[in-house]
Amino acid sequence: MKISLIEPIGVSEQVISELAADLINAGHSLSYYNTKTADPKELAERSWDADIVIIANTPYPAEVIRQAEHLKMISVAFTGIDHIGADACRERGIAVYNAANYSNKAVAELVIGMTISLLRRLPVVDAAARNSDTEERSPDEQPASLALAALVL
Repeated sequence: MKISLIEPIGVSEQVISELAADLINAGHSLSYYNTKTADPKELAERSWDADIVIIANTPYPAEVIRQAEHLKMISVAFTGIDHIGADACRERGIAVYNAANYSNKAVAELVIGMTISLLRRLPVVDAAARNSDTEERSPDEQPASLALAALVL
């Protein structure tokens, strides 16, 4: 089986090689591309003979999928799959898998942090401080900020 990792996924080539060793020893092949491209022609060249394509968030349009004659599966190292030509995959019976649930805690933490930032108006206060806008103001002129202790979220 031919596997093509058509873009870097934030893992060193050494780790990719170590992880691929068992696949290669079992008779499969892995092509790894350490540069990103959104060019459909280049994407088609990277995946034309692959049985499996691994991508992260590079758009992988229907025109590229239709050119990959041997393609059986697309593995997305990302939660979303809206950048994949889904219609072409359905037409050809190509399976698409993603990395669901890989960042649930991080997303939840980010939501909490951004909520606090917005309620306390941190972007407004930060911009004022960065622009040396520190003049005295009456309470009515202060940027509105919500006290978190009084809120039920």
